[in-house]
Amino acid sequence: MGTRVRASDHRGSGRGSMIQFLIYAGAFVLVLVTVITIHEFGHFAVGKLSGIKVEEFAIGFGPKLYSRTVGETLYAIRAIPAGGFVRMAGMLGLAGETDAGERNFYRATRPRRFATVSAGIIANFVFGGLIFAIVDMQPTPSLFDSHAASGAAGLRTGDTILAINSSPIRQDNLTDVTTDLHNATTASQGRPMNVEYRATDGSIHNTVLTPRLTLSNVVADQSTVAGGKLPAGGLTVTAINGAPVGTGDPAALLGNGSPVTISGYLVNADGSPSKYFNNVTVSGIKDGYPTNNEIRAAWIMGVVPGFDGETAPAAIVTGFSAIPGFVWGEVTGIYGLIVHPPQGGINGPQGFTGPVGIAQETAVATNNGFLGPNGLVWWIGFISLNLGFVNMLPIPFLDGGKLLFILIESVRRRRLNPKVEAAITAVGLAVVVVFAVYVTIGDVSRL
Repeated sequence: MGTRVRASDHRGSGRGSMIQFLIYAGAFVLVLVTVITIHEFGHFAVGKLSGIKVEEFAIGFGPKLYSRTVGETLYAIRAIPAGGFVRMAGMLGLAGETDAGERNFYRATRPRRFATVSAGIIANFVFGGLIFAIVDMQPTPSLFDSHAASGAAGLRTGDTILAINSSPIRQDNLTDVTTDLHNATTASQGRPMNVEYRATDGSIHNTVLTPRLTLSNVVADQSTVAGGKLPAGGLTVTAINGAPVGTGDPAALLGNGSPVTISGYLVNADGSPSKYFNNVTVSGIKDGYPTNNEIRAAWIMGVVPGFDGETAPAAIVTGFSAIPGFVWGEVTGIYGLIVHPPQGGINGPQGFTGPVGIAQETAVATNNGFLGPNGLVWWIGFISLNLGFVNMLPIPFLDGGKLLFILIESVRRRRLNPKVEAAITAVGLAVVVVFAVYVTIGDVSRL
Protein backbone atom coordinates (compact mmCIF):
# COMPACT_ATOMS: atom_id res chain seq x y z
CA MET A 1 0.00 0.00 0.00
CA GLY A 2 2.85 2.34 0.85
CA THR A 3 4.38 1.74 -2.58
CA ARG A 4 1.12 2.46 -4.38
CA VAL A 5 0.70 5.74 -2.47
CA ARG A 6 4.20 6.85 -3.43
CA ALA A 7 3.61 5.89 -7.05
CA SER A 8 0.39 7.89 -7.11
CA ASP A 9 2.18 10.86 -5.59
CA HIS A 10 4.92 10.52 -8.19
CA ARG A 11 2.42 10.48 -11.04
CA GLY A 12 0.71 13.53 -9.58
CA SER A 13 4.06 15.26 -9.27
CA GLY A 14 4.85 14.34 -12.87
CA ARG A 15 1.54 15.78 -14.08
CA GLY A 16 2.18 18.91 -12.06
CA SER A 17 5.64 19.27 -13.55
CA MET A 18 4.25 18.81 -17.05
CA ILE A 19 1.55 21.42 -16.45
CA GLN A 20 4.15 23.80 -15.06
CA PHE A 21 6.36 23.21 -18.11
CA LEU A 22 3.45 23.92 -20.45
CA ILE A 23 2.69 27.14 -18.57
CA TYR A 24 6.31 28.26 -18.88
CA ALA A 25 6.43 27.26 -22.55
CA GLY A 26 3.20 29.12 -23.26
CA ALA A 27 4.50 32.20 -21.46
CA PHE A 28 7.74 32.05 -23.48
CA VAL A 29 5.82 31.87 -26.77
CA LEU A 30 3.54 34.69 -25.59
CA VAL A 31 6.54 36.91 -24.87
CA LEU A 32 8.16 36.25 -28.26
CA VAL A 33 4.99 36.53 -30.32
CA THR A 34 3.88 39.73 -28.59
CA VAL A 35 7.10 41.71 -28.99
CA ILE A 36 7.69 40.42 -32.55
CA THR A 37 4.14 41.27 -33.60
CA ILE A 38 4.51 44.79 -32.22
CA HIS A 39 7.84 45.20 -34.02
CA GLU A 40 6.60 43.96 -37.38
CA PHE A 41 3.35 45.92 -37.07
CA GLY A 42 5.43 49.09 -36.83
CA HIS A 43 7.06 48.31 -40.20
CA PHE A 44 3.72 47.24 -41.66
CA ALA A 45 1.71 50.30 -40.59
CA VAL A 46 4.25 52.92 -41.64
CA GLY A 47 5.00 51.06 -44.87
CA LYS A 48 1.31 51.12 -45.75
CA LEU A 49 1.06 54.81 -44.83
CA SER A 50 4.12 55.49 -47.01
CA GLY A 51 2.41 53.98 -50.06
CA ILE A 52 4.70 50.92 -50.22
CA LYS A 53 3.06 47.66 -51.30
CA VAL A 54 3.12 45.18 -48.40
CA GLU A 55 2.91 41.66 -49.82
CA GLU A 56 2.99 39.66 -46.59
CA PHE A 57 2.73 40.20 -42.85
CA ALA A 58 3.92 37.03 -41.10
CA ILE A 59 4.40 36.00 -37.50
CA GLY A 60 6.87 33.14 -37.24
CA PHE A 61 8.96 31.34 -39.83
CA GLY A 62 8.58 28.08 -41.73
CA PRO A 63 5.41 26.46 -43.06
CA LYS A 64 2.16 28.39 -42.86
CA LEU A 65 -0.26 27.29 -40.16
CA TYR A 66 -2.85 29.84 -41.18
CA SER A 67 -2.98 32.45 -43.92
CA ARG A 68 -5.52 34.79 -45.40
CA THR A 69 -5.26 37.44 -48.09
CA VAL A 70 -6.97 40.73 -47.33
CA GLY A 71 -6.69 43.29 -50.08
CA GLU A 72 -3.18 43.06 -51.49
CA THR A 73 -1.54 41.62 -48.35
CA LEU A 74 -1.18 38.01 -47.22
CA TYR A 75 -1.48 37.66 -43.43
CA ALA A 76 0.15 34.48 -42.14
CA ILE A 77 0.96 32.60 -38.94
CA ARG A 78 3.90 30.27 -39.46
CA ALA A 79 5.05 27.23 -37.53
CA ILE A 80 8.19 28.52 -35.77
CA PRO A 81 7.37 31.38 -33.35
CA ALA A 82 10.93 32.68 -33.25
CA GLY A 83 10.56 35.77 -35.40
CA GLY A 84 8.45 37.37 -38.06
CA PHE A 85 8.69 39.53 -41.12
CA VAL A 86 6.98 42.06 -43.34
CA ARG A 87 7.68 41.40 -47.03
CA MET A 88 7.41 44.48 -49.21
CA ALA A 89 7.58 44.71 -52.98
CA GLY A 90 11.04 45.58 -54.27
CA MET A 91 12.52 45.28 -50.77
CA LEU A 92 16.05 44.51 -51.98
CA GLY A 93 15.90 46.28 -55.31
CA LEU A 94 17.22 43.21 -57.12
CA ALA A 95 16.13 41.81 -60.45
CA GLY A 96 13.53 39.05 -60.13
CA GLU A 97 11.65 40.57 -57.19
CA THR A 98 7.99 41.42 -57.46
CA ASP A 99 7.72 44.72 -59.27
CA ALA A 100 5.07 47.08 -57.93
CA GLY A 101 6.35 50.00 -59.95
CA GLU A 102 6.38 53.24 -57.98
CA ARG A 103 5.15 51.32 -54.91
CA ASN A 104 8.37 49.30 -54.64
CA PHE A 105 10.21 49.83 -51.36
CA TYR A 106 13.28 51.25 -53.08
CA ARG A 107 11.18 53.61 -55.19
CA ALA A 108 9.96 55.35 -52.02
CA THR A 109 11.75 58.51 -50.90
CA ARG A 110 14.57 58.15 -48.41
CA PRO A 111 12.57 59.76 -45.56
CA ARG A 112 9.70 57.29 -46.14
CA ARG A 113 12.06 54.32 -46.24
CA PHE A 114 13.85 55.56 -43.13
CA ALA A 115 10.53 55.97 -41.32
CA THR A 116 9.34 52.51 -42.40
CA VAL A 117 12.51 50.77 -41.21
CA SER A 118 12.78 52.69 -37.93
CA ALA A 119 9.06 52.18 -37.14
CA GLY A 120 9.69 48.68 -35.77
CA ILE A 121 12.23 50.04 -33.27
CA ILE A 122 9.95 52.90 -32.25
CA ALA A 123 6.99 50.54 -31.87
CA ASN A 124 8.95 48.35 -29.46
CA PHE A 125 10.00 51.33 -27.35
CA VAL A 126 6.51 52.83 -27.27
CA PHE A 127 5.00 49.46 -26.38
CA GLY A 128 7.59 48.94 -23.63
CA GLY A 129 6.82 52.37 -22.16
CA LEU A 130 3.08 51.64 -22.18
CA ILE A 131 3.62 48.25 -20.55
CA PHE A 132 5.70 49.84 -17.79
CA ALA A 133 2.95 52.44 -17.30
CA ILE A 134 0.32 49.71 -16.94
CA VAL A 135 2.46 47.90 -14.37
CA ASP A 136 3.10 51.16 -12.49
CA MET A 137 -0.65 51.70 -12.14
CA GLN A 138 -1.08 48.38 -10.34
CA PRO A 139 -0.93 48.35 -6.55
CA THR A 140 1.89 46.04 -5.54
CA PRO A 141 2.85 44.90 -2.03
CA SER A 142 6.35 45.31 -0.68
CA LEU A 143 8.11 41.95 -0.48
CA PHE A 144 10.01 40.92 2.64
CA ASP A 145 11.61 37.57 3.35
CA SER A 146 11.96 36.04 6.78
CA HIS A 147 15.66 35.37 6.06
CA ALA A 148 16.49 39.03 5.28
CA ALA A 149 17.19 41.77 7.83
CA SER A 150 13.67 43.13 7.30
CA GLY A 151 12.13 39.72 7.87
CA ALA A 152 14.16 39.24 11.03
CA ALA A 153 12.64 42.52 12.27
CA GLY A 154 9.14 41.11 11.83
CA LEU A 155 8.13 42.67 8.51
CA ARG A 156 6.08 40.44 6.24
CA THR A 157 5.04 40.65 2.59
CA GLY A 158 2.20 43.13 2.20
CA ASP A 159 3.34 45.40 5.04
CA THR A 160 4.00 49.04 4.13
CA ILE A 161 6.94 50.97 5.63
CA LEU A 162 5.62 54.42 6.59
CA ALA A 163 8.68 55.99 8.21
CA ILE A 164 12.27 55.21 9.20
CA ASN A 165 13.77 57.08 12.17
CA SER A 166 10.73 59.41 11.98
CA SER A 167 11.45 60.34 8.33
CA PRO A 168 8.38 59.60 6.15
CA ILE A 169 8.69 57.20 3.22
CA ARG A 170 6.84 58.72 0.26
CA GLN A 171 4.25 56.51 -1.42
CA ASP A 172 3.77 58.63 -4.58
CA ASN A 173 5.40 56.17 -6.95
CA LEU A 174 7.81 53.26 -6.94
CA THR A 175 10.81 55.49 -7.65
CA ASP A 176 10.09 57.67 -4.60
CA VAL A 177 9.56 54.65 -2.36
CA THR A 178 12.81 53.07 -3.53
CA THR A 179 14.79 56.31 -3.21
CA ASP A 180 13.55 57.03 0.31
CA LEU A 181 14.27 53.48 1.49
CA HIS A 182 17.77 53.59 -0.01
CA ASN A 183 18.51 57.00 1.54
CA ALA A 184 17.29 55.95 4.96
CA THR A 185 19.29 52.73 4.89
CA THR A 186 22.44 54.52 3.72
CA ALA A 187 22.05 57.17 6.43
CA SER A 188 21.80 54.47 9.11
CA GLN A 189 25.42 53.44 8.50
CA GLY A 190 24.48 50.00 9.82
CA ARG A 191 22.95 51.25 13.07
CA PRO A 192 19.54 49.91 14.17
CA MET A 193 16.65 51.82 12.56
CA ASN A 194 13.26 52.53 14.10
CA VAL A 195 10.71 51.47 11.49
CA GLU A 196 7.04 52.41 11.53
CA TYR A 197 4.91 50.23 9.28
CA ARG A 198 1.31 49.41 8.40
CA ALA A 199 0.41 45.72 8.52
CA THR A 200 -1.90 44.08 6.00
CA ASP A 201 -4.83 44.42 8.42
CA GLY A 202 -4.33 48.21 8.57
CA SER A 203 -2.86 48.31 12.06
CA ILE A 204 0.24 50.46 12.72
CA HIS A 205 3.34 48.94 14.33
CA ASN A 206 6.94 49.82 15.16
CA THR A 207 9.99 47.61 15.02
CA VAL A 208 13.78 47.87 15.06
CA LEU A 209 15.62 46.82 11.90
CA THR A 210 19.40 46.44 11.63
CA PRO A 211 20.63 46.46 8.00
CA ARG A 212 23.37 44.12 6.85
CA LEU A 213 26.59 45.00 5.03
CA THR A 214 26.26 43.53 1.56
CA LEU A 215 28.57 43.30 -1.44
CA SER A 216 26.77 43.41 -4.79
CA ASN A 217 27.88 42.83 -8.37
CA VAL A 218 30.34 40.07 -7.43
CA VAL A 219 31.16 38.00 -10.52
CA ALA A 220 33.03 34.74 -10.94
CA ASP A 221 36.46 36.23 -11.69
CA GLN A 222 37.38 38.87 -9.13
CA SER A 223 41.15 38.60 -9.54
CA THR A 224 41.58 42.38 -9.11
CA VAL A 225 39.60 42.36 -5.87
CA ALA A 226 39.85 39.04 -4.10
CA GLY A 227 41.99 36.67 -6.12
CA GLY A 228 38.86 35.05 -7.53
CA LYS A 229 38.02 33.60 -4.11
CA LEU A 230 34.63 35.20 -3.55
CA PRO A 231 31.51 33.33 -4.66
CA ALA A 232 29.55 35.08 -7.42
CA GLY A 233 26.40 36.92 -6.41
CA GLY A 234 25.27 39.14 -3.54
CA LEU A 235 27.31 38.57 -0.36
CA THR A 236 26.55 39.44 3.25
CA VAL A 237 29.68 40.34 5.23
CA THR A 238 29.70 39.05 8.82
CA ALA A 239 33.29 39.82 9.88
CA ILE A 240 36.11 42.17 8.88
CA ASN A 241 39.68 41.36 9.92
CA GLY A 242 38.28 38.70 12.23
CA ALA A 243 35.98 41.07 14.16
CA PRO A 244 32.20 41.44 13.82
CA VAL A 245 31.08 44.09 11.35
CA GLY A 246 30.71 47.47 13.04
CA THR A 247 28.86 50.57 11.90
CA GLY A 248 29.92 53.37 9.56
CA ASP A 249 30.63 54.02 5.92
CA PRO A 250 30.92 50.70 4.03
CA ALA A 251 34.06 51.68 2.10
CA ALA A 252 35.74 52.88 5.30
CA LEU A 253 34.87 49.65 7.08
CA LEU A 254 36.37 47.76 4.13
CA GLY A 255 39.70 49.56 4.34
CA ASN A 256 39.18 52.57 2.04
CA GLY A 257 41.12 50.74 -0.66
CA SER A 258 43.60 49.00 1.66
CA PRO A 259 43.47 45.19 1.92
CA VAL A 260 41.20 43.69 4.58
CA THR A 261 40.01 40.15 5.21
CA ILE A 262 36.29 39.45 5.19
CA SER A 263 34.04 36.53 6.06
CA GLY A 264 30.40 36.00 5.23
CA TYR A 265 28.06 34.10 2.97
CA LEU A 266 26.39 34.11 -0.41
CA VAL A 267 22.77 35.28 -0.20
CA ASN A 268 20.17 33.09 -1.90
CA ALA A 269 17.21 34.63 -3.73
CA ASP A 270 15.08 34.16 -0.61
CA GLY A 271 17.65 35.88 1.61
CA SER A 272 18.95 32.70 3.22
CA PRO A 273 22.71 32.02 3.51
CA SER A 274 24.66 29.76 1.17
CA LYS A 275 28.35 29.16 0.35
CA TYR A 276 30.08 30.57 3.40
CA PHE A 277 33.53 32.11 2.85
CA ASN A 278 36.18 32.93 5.47
CA ASN A 279 39.08 35.38 5.65
CA VAL A 280 39.19 36.34 1.99
CA THR A 281 41.45 39.32 1.35
CA VAL A 282 39.79 42.12 -0.64
CA SER A 283 40.68 45.69 -1.55
CA GLY A 284 39.37 48.66 -3.47
CA ILE A 285 35.64 48.08 -2.80
CA LYS A 286 33.55 51.24 -3.14
CA ASP A 287 30.27 52.44 -1.67
CA GLY A 288 26.96 52.26 -3.47
CA TYR A 289 24.41 50.06 -5.14
CA PRO A 290 25.21 47.83 -8.14
CA THR A 291 26.98 49.24 -11.19
CA ASN A 292 28.05 47.46 -14.35
CA ASN A 293 31.76 47.42 -13.67
CA GLU A 294 32.64 47.27 -9.97
CA ILE A 295 31.82 45.51 -6.72
CA ARG A 296 29.84 47.86 -4.47
CA ALA A 297 29.22 47.75 -0.72
CA ALA A 298 26.04 49.02 0.92
CA TRP A 299 23.83 48.56 3.94
CA ILE A 300 20.83 46.46 2.87
CA MET A 301 17.54 45.91 4.71
CA GLY A 302 16.19 43.30 2.26
CA VAL A 303 13.01 44.64 0.68
CA VAL A 304 11.54 44.67 -2.81
CA PRO A 305 9.58 47.95 -2.62
CA GLY A 306 5.92 48.16 -3.53
CA PHE A 307 3.34 50.95 -3.41
CA ASP A 308 -0.34 51.70 -3.95
CA GLY A 309 -0.11 52.36 -7.69
CA GLU A 310 0.24 55.57 -9.70
CA THR A 311 -2.45 57.56 -11.46
CA ALA A 312 -2.57 57.02 -15.22
CA PRO A 313 -0.83 60.32 -16.17
CA ALA A 314 1.93 59.80 -13.60
CA ALA A 315 2.37 56.17 -14.64
CA ILE A 316 2.76 57.13 -18.30
CA VAL A 317 5.45 59.66 -17.38
CA THR A 318 7.22 57.10 -15.20
CA GLY A 319 6.93 54.33 -17.79
CA PHE A 320 8.33 56.35 -20.68
CA SER A 321 11.00 58.06 -18.58
CA ALA A 322 12.48 54.61 -17.94
CA ILE A 323 13.39 54.20 -21.63
CA PRO A 324 16.45 56.54 -21.75
CA GLY A 325 17.83 54.91 -18.62
CA PHE A 326 17.31 51.48 -20.14
CA VAL A 327 19.16 52.42 -23.34
CA TRP A 328 22.01 54.01 -21.39
CA GLY A 329 22.24 50.97 -19.14
CA GLU A 330 22.52 48.68 -22.17
CA VAL A 331 25.22 50.84 -23.74
CA THR A 332 27.29 51.06 -20.56
CA GLY A 333 26.72 47.36 -19.91
CA ILE A 334 28.15 46.39 -23.31
CA TYR A 335 31.03 48.80 -22.81
CA GLY A 336 31.74 47.24 -19.41
CA LEU A 337 31.82 43.73 -20.86
CA ILE A 338 34.39 44.84 -23.41
CA VAL A 339 36.75 46.85 -21.17
CA HIS A 340 36.31 45.09 -17.82
CA PRO A 341 37.53 41.46 -18.04
CA PRO A 342 36.40 40.48 -14.49
CA GLN A 343 32.80 40.69 -15.70
CA GLY A 344 33.46 37.50 -17.64
CA GLY A 345 32.81 38.76 -21.17
CA ILE A 346 29.86 37.97 -23.43
CA ASN A 347 29.16 34.60 -21.83
CA GLY A 348 29.98 35.63 -18.27
CA PRO A 349 27.45 36.01 -15.44
CA GLN A 350 26.63 39.53 -16.61
CA GLY A 351 26.94 38.75 -20.32
CA PHE A 352 24.39 38.50 -23.08
CA THR A 353 21.33 36.30 -22.79
CA GLY A 354 19.99 34.19 -25.65
CA PRO A 355 16.83 32.12 -26.09
CA VAL A 356 17.64 29.71 -23.26
CA GLY A 357 18.32 32.53 -20.82
CA ILE A 358 15.17 34.37 -21.91
CA ALA A 359 13.17 31.19 -21.36
CA GLN A 360 14.61 30.85 -17.85
CA GLU A 361 13.83 34.46 -16.97
CA THR A 362 10.35 34.09 -18.46
CA ALA A 363 9.72 31.26 -16.00
CA VAL A 364 10.90 33.48 -13.14
CA ALA A 365 8.66 36.34 -14.33
CA THR A 366 5.71 33.95 -14.63
CA ASN A 367 6.22 32.89 -11.02
CA ASN A 368 6.16 36.58 -10.03
CA GLY A 369 2.57 36.85 -11.27
CA PHE A 370 0.91 38.41 -14.27
CA LEU A 371 0.82 42.11 -13.32
CA GLY A 372 3.02 42.01 -10.24
CA PRO A 373 6.46 43.59 -9.82
CA ASN A 374 8.83 41.93 -12.27
CA GLY A 375 5.92 39.78 -13.41
CA LEU A 376 5.10 38.46 -16.87
CA VAL A 377 3.58 41.68 -18.25
CA TRP A 378 6.57 43.70 -17.02
CA TRP A 379 8.89 41.13 -18.61
CA ILE A 380 7.11 41.47 -21.97
CA GLY A 381 7.73 45.21 -21.83
CA PHE A 382 11.37 44.67 -20.90
CA ILE A 383 11.94 42.24 -23.79
CA SER A 384 10.20 44.70 -26.13
CA LEU A 385 12.75 47.35 -25.14
CA ASN A 386 15.54 44.83 -25.68
CA LEU A 387 14.28 43.96 -29.16
CA GLY A 388 14.08 47.66 -30.01
CA PHE A 389 17.61 48.26 -28.69
CA VAL A 390 19.14 45.31 -30.55
CA ASN A 391 17.57 46.50 -33.79
CA MET A 392 19.15 49.93 -33.28
CA LEU A 393 22.61 48.41 -33.65
CA PRO A 394 24.17 49.28 -37.04
CA ILE A 395 24.61 45.64 -38.06
CA PRO A 396 23.66 44.62 -41.62
CA PHE A 397 20.47 42.48 -41.63
CA LEU A 398 19.16 44.25 -38.52
CA ASP A 399 17.08 47.42 -38.83
CA GLY A 400 20.02 49.52 -37.69
CA GLY A 401 22.07 48.20 -40.61
CA LYS A 402 19.29 49.06 -43.06
CA LEU A 403 19.07 52.56 -41.62
CA LEU A 404 22.85 52.88 -42.02
CA PHE A 405 22.55 51.98 -45.71
CA ILE A 406 19.91 54.70 -46.15
CA LEU A 407 22.14 57.25 -44.40
CA ILE A 408 25.09 56.27 -46.62
CA GLU A 409 22.82 56.64 -49.63
CA SER A 410 21.84 60.11 -48.44
CA VAL A 411 25.48 61.16 -48.20
CA ARG A 412 26.50 59.60 -51.54
CA ARG A 413 23.31 60.79 -53.26
CA ARG A 414 23.01 57.38 -54.80
CA ARG A 415 22.35 53.88 -53.53
CA LEU A 416 24.98 51.21 -53.06
CA ASN A 417 24.95 48.53 -55.72
CA PRO A 418 21.99 46.29 -54.70
CA LYS A 419 24.14 43.16 -55.13
CA VAL A 420 26.84 44.59 -52.85
CA GLU A 421 24.23 45.59 -50.28
CA ALA A 422 22.66 42.13 -50.44
CA ALA A 423 26.07 40.49 -49.97
CA ILE A 424 26.87 42.69 -46.94
CA THR A 425 23.44 41.89 -45.49
CA ALA A 426 24.10 38.15 -45.95
CA VAL A 427 27.37 38.50 -44.05
CA GLY A 428 25.54 40.41 -41.33
CA LEU A 429 22.96 37.62 -41.08
CA ALA A 430 25.73 35.03 -40.73
CA VAL A 431 27.37 37.07 -37.96
CA VAL A 432 24.05 37.41 -36.12
CA VAL A 433 23.40 33.65 -36.37
CA VAL A 434 26.90 32.73 -35.15
CA PHE A 435 26.64 35.23 -32.31
CA ALA A 436 23.21 33.83 -31.32
CA VAL A 437 24.62 30.30 -31.25
CA TYR A 438 27.61 31.45 -29.17
CA VAL A 439 25.37 33.24 -26.66
CA THR A 440 23.08 30.20 -26.47
CA ILE A 441 26.11 28.03 -25.62
CA GLY A 442 26.83 30.49 -22.81
CA ASP A 443 23.21 30.21 -21.63
CA VAL A 444 23.49 26.44 -21.47
CA SER A 445 26.83 26.61 -19.64
CA ARG A 446 25.18 28.69 -16.91
CA LEU A 447 22.37 26.19 -16.31
